[in-house]
This record gives sequence, structure tokens and C-alpha cells, in this order.
Amino acid sequence: MAHPRVIVIGGGVAGLTAAHELIERGFTVDVYDARPAWGGKARSQPVGASGTSGRKDLPGEHGFRFYPRFYKHVIDTMARIPSPLGGHVVDRLRATTESAIALVDQTTWYRFYRRRVFKPFDVLEALELFFQELDFDQGDIGLFAAKILQFLTSSDARRLGEYEQMSWWDFLEGDLYSPRFQRQLRAVPRTMVAMDPKRGSARTVGTISMQLILDYADSGVNNDRTMGGPTSEMWIDPWIAHLQSLGVTLHQGVGVDALAMTGNAISGVTLTSGATATADYYVLAVPLDVVIPMITPAMAAADPVLAQLATQNVDDLVSWMVGIQYFLYEDVPLVRGHTFYPDSPWALTTISQPQFWRDLGLFRRTYGDGEVGGLISVDISDWDTPGTYIPKTAKQCTPAEIAKEVWEQLKAALNGTRPGEDVLRDELLHSWHLDDDLDYSGGTLPPKNNSRLLVHPPGSWALRPEAGTAIENLVLASDYVRTSTDLASMEGANEAARKAVNVILQRSASTARRADTWPLLESERFDAWKKLDERLYQSGRPHLFEMMGIRAAAQAADLLRRFAAFTGISKLDDLVDDFRATTIVKSLLVRIGIHIES
Repeated sequence: MAHPRVIVIGGGVAGLTAAHELIERGFTVDVYDARPAWGGKARSQPVGASGTSGRKDLPGEHGFRFYPRFYKHVIDTMARIPSPLGGHVVDRLRATTESAIALVDQTTWYRFYRRRVFKPFDVLEALELFFQELDFDQGDIGLFAAKILQFLTSSDARRLGEYEQMSWWDFLEGDLYSPRFQRQLRAVPRTMVAMDPKRGSARTVGTISMQLILDYADSGVNNDRTMGGPTSEMWIDPWIAHLQSLGVTLHQGVGVDALAMTGNAISGVTLTSGATATADYYVLAVPLDVVIPMITPAMAAADPVLAQLATQNVDDLVSWMVGIQYFLYEDVPLVRGHTFYPDSPWALTTISQPQFWRDLGLFRRTYGDGEVGGLISVDISDWDTPGTYIPKTAKQCTPAEIAKEVWEQLKAALNGTRPGEDVLRDELLHSWHLDDDLDYSGGTLPPKNNSRLLVHPPGSWALRPEAGTAIENLVLASDYVRTSTDLASMEGANEAARKAVNVILQRSASTARRADTWPLLESERFDAWKKLDERLYQSGRPHLFEMMGIRAAAQAADLLRRFAAFTGISKLDDLVDDFRATTIVKSLLVRIGIHIES
């Protein structure tokens, strides 16, 4: 019996993941991608003709690579790809053991080391450690930490029913903080997950923020990792070689222009070459702003979710997060991890790469013309705010103006206030590389951005499709698909692809083992509080903190402690019996004047 044939449209992380999972389960797989290189946004972008005397071209990227602890799907895939350097691709990851914040007009930047959280209210101490050296107002810190504890103790039902409908900024009550702290609140989500807290839903930004906060409040060395070399060299190229060895047929530089339907099934695709191709199943693994124009009237008629998606203005759903690399004559390690720049109008984050690439040899001997010894990779997350030195938004700047403005913003934050304290000096700069996915060929500004990101605005969960469509042989695999990860990222794309594969397995009646997926996990120490909040939400009441008027972290922590003391149980983890937990909670609420109907 012939194996079912699958066409995968798109050769980024989602498409390659789908191909990987399918070929291992006996399917015949063809992957089509219009780009001349595999990997989508994850691919490296070598700077053409920059390598001399046998050295490789300088390594450009869409942006730096960031693999936090809650990434499980991508890490599992890497663990199954042989590395030419020995072991598997996962062995090429390198732990970042610290992070830093660089503020303008400070004498230096601040390093932050991790500490382990043992009790629910320990997260408050972790947050206080994060902010105390920065001399933020205690009122700001107290309100922010209380809101973080509120989110951690909120039920999934409240997060989806209430927090999904508001922005993260509104949940945090952002307008109540000092202007200085407001800059911090806007900077962190933008630098880590490319989300403006005024645009992203509180459910999505909050869920990912909890993962990051709990990661940084833990001393584990694998909480945050980066790649030990250029992404394509370390991961994508070995992945392509492995897929080909398994039998995947890869069609590089050949995209899909259109999908045709017969009845309730896709009957074939038209390729950019003009040819047609057919299969039993089709995986649409392209980004949101590519898939929307591909939804035909016939597809929309067959699937109401696709019809709803097709009517959306994609500009309302996506944002820009684009990278630039600065190649330096000398290495400037900064810290062993990421540095954040809250005062940067363009929401910058950096990482100094060569310190993590030692296994590849000295940087200047491996890449470029022999003169480059350092590389600082920068993510630019705000493209709509005027710069400090060039008073235009990044979208209205030329590439040279972008490079100049970002360099000046970095110097303002990293350099000291006295002579001899400068970390970045103009004479260190060899060259720079701006993301190739910015297309300036049209001759007008802004350029076309071929790698925009979903920003999850309030209410957008209802618009997003599941991996399986109502069209019997079409599945969706991209980071706009509903997943537990719920983040525009390589992790979200990988999980979406696995969900798409599982739909194909089910619809084809395959007996092969389903692709593994993992939910996002938060500490079980908050479970009792989530049970309480679920009862409150179901009875139409606000979160307990809001009912009691709690506006400061100290009050929130005191409530947690009083709850534990009232139960007579030393650990909230022990509240596992639903009936007992409910009884204790109701008794506590009665004592403080709050009654919940059964």
C-alpha cells in the first residue's frame, strides 16, 4: 500500500517540523519554499563576499536567538537532529547565566543573576531584587508585583474570558505608574516577545511574562540559552541534511501561488514555476500575512474560521521585530546573556555573540576578512517611535540611518559618564548588517517587511484557527494557529506543526504514535489560588485581590501567608483535595466578610 503523500507549503520552522514528524511516520513528503534558503525567519543571512582567505562570510541573522526554559517543542526537535560537530543540534545550545539592564545617564549597567523561588510569595523578592538597584519608586514596584501575583493566581477561565479582552497595559493599570517605570513596563515585553503591552492581550503577554519572570527567578543554568554559532550553520543546515537522509523531497526556491479545491478537499497547488502538484494532504505552513491572501472564496465557503480570517486587516494583527548586527574589530563581551535598554525609544535588546561561539575557534579566524573580532546582535522592536539622534521612526529611516541611530542609542546606555569609561567607541565599528527581510527595492519608505510577527491583540484568540480546518485534507502549521505556546515564535511554530501532523494522523487513520506536545506550566504552588479564582469567576466576581482592594505586593503576600496559616498547612502544594480546598477557602472568605454561594 502506498504511503500517503503530503505537500508542505513553507520551509520555515513550522514547515520543516511538519516534514520531520511526517517522514518519521512513513508519509511521503515534499516541501516547497519560495526563498532561496531554508529556515524562514530562523535562517542565517551571511553577508555576501565578506569572507576572505578561506574564512566564512560574516554571519548576519534576522535577529539573535533566544531559547528560554519554557521552549520544549523546538528543543525536542533539536535533540533528534545529528550535528556534524558530534552529538545532536541540542548540544550546540549555550546557557546564558546572567542578564543586564542599561539605562541612559547611569555610570554603568546592572547585571542580574538568578535565584530560586521556593514559595509563592518568593516571586516578590525576586522582582524586588530585579528593580531595587535601579532605584525605582517602591509604590511602582509594589503595584507591579501585586499585579504579577494576581495573574499567577488567576484561573485559566478568567484569563481567557476576561484578560483576553484587555491589553496587558490595562491589566497592569499602566497609567498609574511613574513615567520612568512606565518606560520599563513598555520595554520588557517589546524586547523579549516583540509585543507592545498596549497592543497585546493581557492573557497572552501575561502568560509568557510569567514564564520569563519565573525563569529569571530560578538559578537553573538552562533557563535561557542561545545558539553556539550562526543558526543555519548550527541547526538549519544539519536539519536539512537529516530530512533529506530520511527521504524528504525539498523544492528550494519554488513557492506555491494558489490552492485549488474540488468538493471539500484541496485538489492541487499551482507552483510559482507554473507547474501543478498534487498530494493526499496539504500543510499550509506560511506566516499570517502570507496565508490570508491565499484563502480563496471556495476555501472560505468551506470553513467559517478561514472566512473570518480572510476578512481581517493583517496590519492590525502584526508588528515588526527586526535585527541588526554590528561587527567590531575587538570583542566586547558585555554580559553573559542579554542586555535590555528600557530608555531606548526603539526598544533594543542585545547579546554579544562570540563568547558563546568558542567551539568554532576564534571569531576573526573563522569569519570575515580576519579583522573582525566581535559581534553584537541587536533586536529592534519599536519601529514607530522617533529616534533620539535621527528624529524619525525606524520605518522612515534608510538602512544607514537605522544603523547610525541604533549605534548611538547603544552608546548612550552602555558608555560611562567619565573619560575612559566608554564601552562602545566609533573606532571599534567594522561594519553592520541589517535583516535581509527588509526590502528597500521599491525605492520608497517604509520598506516592505517580509518577516512580520503576530502581536496577539485583545480578542484575537477568537479569530485564530485550530490546526485542522473544515477542509478535509488541509491543515495549518504556523505561529498564528492556536497553541499552548500562544506566541509568535519558533516554539509556537513547532508546536503548531506537531498539532497539524496529529490531525493528519487522525484523518488518515494512521496507527503511528502521535507527535508530542507540551502545555506551558506554572508552579503548582499557585494551584489552590487558581481553584479559588475559578469559583469566583464562575460566580461573576472579580479576582480576590480586586475584591479586597489590594494595591501593593506586601498586602498580596500577607494574604497568601494568612491563607496558609489559616489552613494550618505549611505548604499550599498539600491542598490537592478539591472538596477540602473549597471548604477551607469558603471558610476563610466568610471570616473576612466575603460569601460565595455553593
